[in-house]
This record gives sequence, structure tokens and C-alpha cells, in this order.
Amino acid sequence: MALSREQLHRVIDHLPENKLPALADLIDKLIDEDEESVSEAAIVEYKRIRQEMRQGDFVSFDEVFGDN
Repeated sequence: MALSREQLHRVIDHLPENKLPALADLIDKLIDEDEESVSEAAIVEYKRIRQEMRQGDFVSFDEVFGDN
């Protein structure tokens, strides 16, 4: 089943916080295996965001959109 980026973002937004590190590790592996080149700037930004997540510095889906 192919997901659009928007659908994938929604799936990620609903993941429990304790699953985010495992997802980040999986994405790391996918990036390493990817045949398409990824810009150095994108890799740096990804690593920065991942470090912020590890430190608990992020905004949850509910904080942005409420408990609707």
C-alpha cells in the first residue's frame, strides 16, 4: 500500500512517543540504503531534528491541533 507524504505524516503524528526513536532508526537505515542522493543539508537537518526528539524537544500533534 503506497502512502502519500501527507498520509505518512499523519501516521507519524499518531505514533506513541516511545516509538519515535525506533522510527528514526528505521529512517536512518532507509536513507543509508537509498539509491537516490540526499543533499547534505537534508541529512544535517534530519540529524538535528532527531537529536531534538531524543532530548524531548518537540511539539506533539495534540499540542498543535488540540484533542479534536
